[in-house]
Amino acid sequence: MAKYMVPILLLFTAALHAQTDKFIGNWANGDESLTVEIYIQNGNYYAKAVKSEHPELIGKVVLVQMEKKSDTQLYGGTYYDEKLKTEYEAKLKIILPDTIRLTVMYGLFHKTIYWHRIFL
Repeated sequence: MAKYMVPILLLFTAALHAQTDKFIGNWANGDESLTVEIYIQNGNYYAKAVKSEHPELIGKVVLVQMEKKSDTQLYGGTYYDEKLKTEYEAKLKIILPDTIRLTVMYGLFHKTIYWHRIFL
């Protein structure tokens, strides 16, 4: 029985660690005109629109190939702005347990958008 305890404990620990990623989940912008689901695919982070005031955006990936730099920061990806129909360089930072700051950069300018965690 004891020989099975170590593998079971390792599996439990791995499963628990996999669920502690702070970015994974559903997030909405301030006016809730856009709700996204952040997920991991091939080691990078993506966000897919699950609710939007622009119906054509639902199901589309709006945040692409973000790389994890720390437990609270993602860099290196792009964000698709549905209003301007343009992609911008982006970075994400968790500033509170249920709040992410999305910074979108274009040239010398940047725009900050705050997303809050929601439970669907």
